[in-house]
Amino acid sequence: MVLGGLIAIFIAIWIFRTAVQEKTGNALLWVAGSFVLFLGLQVTMIYFNVMIIEMFDGDVSSTYDNAGGLNARDNSDTAGLQSGTGGTFIGILFELMPFIVPFFVVAVARQMLMLKQGFNPKELLSGTKSALMSIKSSFKTSD
Repeated sequence: MVLGGLIAIFIAIWIFRTAVQEKTGNALLWVAGSFVLFLGLQVTMIYFNVMIIEMFDGDVSSTYDNAGGLNARDNSDTAGLQSGTGGTFIGILFELMPFIVPFFVVAVARQMLMLKQGFNPKELLSGTKSALMSIKSSFKTSD
């Protein structure tokens, strides 16, 4: 979740800089809205990932381990969607989706709602480089 927090802080800086530069007004409302959108979509993507994994796993009511009360599929690494080499890549994808999808949805909302532009993939991430450079320069100290 640390990665999600860092991305949320970056989004807040990016949206605030865009709102100030483009003079859209209500910069803090745009930041708050993008933050709520990011967190809401992040939670939704986490639940969506769990739903997909559970859908491809075996039946929950199958054979139980009497000693520990655990399901047989929980005791093995050989069943389910995330087994094998392909499962490794699916696991990595499921770890990154809750961060990537909300980021791009916020970028689309920024472009279409805040800047009132049509969807343009080339301009989708405009301003991210200058936001990153401003963050980098904020850590410099004067001697």
